[in-house]
Amino acid sequence: MRVAIDARLLTGAYTGDRTYWRGLLKAFATMLDPDEHRLVLFSTRPIPPSMLPESPLYEPLVLPARSERWWSLWRFPRAAEAHRCHLAHTQYTVSPLFRIPVVTTIHDVSFLINPRWFPFKDRLLLRLTIPASCRRAARVLTVSETSRRDIIRLLHLPPEKVVATPNGLPEGFYPMEPVQAQAWVRQHYGIEPPFLLAVGVLQPRKNWLLAIQAVAYAREWSGLPLKLVLTGKMGWAKRELEWAKHTLVQGNWLIETGYVPDEHLVWLYNAAEALLYPSFYEGFGLPPLEAMACGTPVIASNGGALPEVVGSGGLLLPPDQPAQWAHAILILLQNDSYRAGIRQRALQRAQQFNWQQTAQKTWQVYLDSSRST
Repeated sequence: MRVAIDARLLTGAYTGDRTYWRGLLKAFATMLDPDEHRLVLFSTRPIPPSMLPESPLYEPLVLPARSERWWSLWRFPRAAEAHRCHLAHTQYTVSPLFRIPVVTTIHDVSFLINPRWFPFKDRLLLRLTIPASCRRAARVLTVSETSRRDIIRLLHLPPEKVVATPNGLPEGFYPMEPVQAQAWVRQHYGIEPPFLLAVGVLQPRKNWLLAIQAVAYAREWSGLPLKLVLTGKMGWAKRELEWAKHTLVQGNWLIETGYVPDEHLVWLYNAAEALLYPSFYEGFGLPPLEAMACGTPVIASNGGALPEVVGSGGLLLPPDQPAQWAHAILILLQNDSYRAGIRQRALQRAQQFNWQQTAQKTWQVYLDSSRST
């Protein structure tokens, strides 16, 4: 079978979406016979060699385009047909011009759960494209059972059409000695421990205001020189963050690093006292999984699919109770045996997420989709 893959996200900056495609496609290379199958990777720019291993399974093709929307609507469907592909796999959007079955991945429908988390233009575009794309698709993949239930309920899709294929553990995350990691972070970022870490795009849904409030309380109650390190691309939470800095932060304990490359995150996780992840809603939540793989304690919200990911490997708290978060931070800092237990459970939990399982379930969806049309 020849499968057309919309591989544009492999050419961009580190995000959860790119992690999904990289993990899935690499796992395919270990389970599929290239004499029988091909993954035709269409993109607008060359895919960096570091993204995927060399394998005859992959057939990369660059299709330049002035407009990404025109590429999705016209160029990709036509190219997939011209290259004799039997099935296509996209993310979110499915062009009406496809004449082969299409599987699409919808990570979550948070734009329907709370539209205020998104700028007006974005939520309008999502509302116009996602429901129609899901109706056109032969199957809809998503990354958690929580997200699957929400997609079925909010988009009114038949349950058999939506399949949960959870993310695997991204490569490159492992435990190391905290002192070593802290020395690296001090050298490369000038950040002195102790610090709490928050990882993700700076947008309202991520609820970084609570993380700031929680650290402010913990500092006040304990007198410890705690810092909060915010890493991630600037989204549309700038106004909220500026307000928090002016009203809650006295001194320089809130540190914003901006975008952090993949290979730096493992050092930051290992150097941190804990990862704070207070998101109101997640379809999955990769940063908690990455932190758990490093043995870093995770304090996450109980919103969306985060309980599915964190399980017993971390602490789950309401996303609107900063005092509870501050109390949890201090318990982790002051109770070594409790912290050691969380670390052990985190390492065990992280190993339960495997890209091989994701790839096997996804390939079965490809087979079912190609047979049912």
